[in-house]
Amino acid sequence: MKRISKVLAAALCITAIGASMAAFAGCSNSGETATVTITGSTSVQPLMEKLAAKYEEKNKNVEINVSGGGSGVGVSDAKDGKNDFGMASRGLKSSETGVVSKKIADDGIAIIANTACTVTNVTKAEVKALYESGTAVQDKILGAISREDGSGTRDAFHELVGIKSLFSGTGFEEGYSSTTSVVTKIKQNAQANLVGYISMGALNSEVKALNFEGVAATPANVKNGTYQLARPFNIVYKSEAELSEAAKAFIDWIMGSEGQAVVTSNGYISIA
Repeated sequence: MKRISKVLAAALCITAIGASMAAFAGCSNSGETATVTITGSTSVQPLMEKLAAKYEEKNKNVEINVSGGGSGVGVSDAKDGKNDFGMASRGLKSSETGVVSKKIADDGIAIIANTACTVTNVTKAEVKALYESGTAVQDKILGAISREDGSGTRDAFHELVGIKSLFSGTGFEEGYSSTTSVVTKIKQNAQANLVGYISMGALNSEVKALNFEGVAATPANVKNGTYQLARPFNIVYKSEAELSEAAKAFIDWIMGSEGQAVVTSNGYISIA
């Protein structure tokens, strides 16, 4: 009888130890850091980094890694499962199947020049003729630079202005791989005779934004529809069902009031 009691006591002890270990493991797992990986558009990237930093302040167990590469990379990475979701500064192309997009903000595309440039306004016809044929704008703007093939900003700019092909003469360069590289080139253009284009949210005092068709490049004018060079900022993923819990929670936060407040405070246009 005593032997049976001892065996039962030992079994209960082992069960209790097992339960304690399971509980400990559960606590350990709940404290683990969840990682969200985001790649794509270098135009969306600065905003996404601000959103990520704000979200991480309140969610210490989430780490969000944001990197560029261009809209095409964001879309292909999402399709290939290389990220949690991608960033695209344009709509999906007909060839980009197997993924869906969701708009998180709107943005304007600013045509920029060196701060010493005396031109203040350009028309759609002038910009189209400059990029397609090398036609000088008001005898002062003699060249232009363009983003790389695959850039969402380039695709949107070409579509909005109606550019079919790029002029390849002196003073015309393409292949700039980021917003920062375009700003740097225009800032260093001491002759003040070049233009480029960037996300409106990336504007700073180092360059000058030109009016387009008489309308200033401002978030308010994008919002009211008077500034014509506007495009969406999208995120791209396979499906809601395939998102990780951490990625879905972050997207829900972006679409909510706190996330959209970050959008507007950084010079972009809220969709709320």
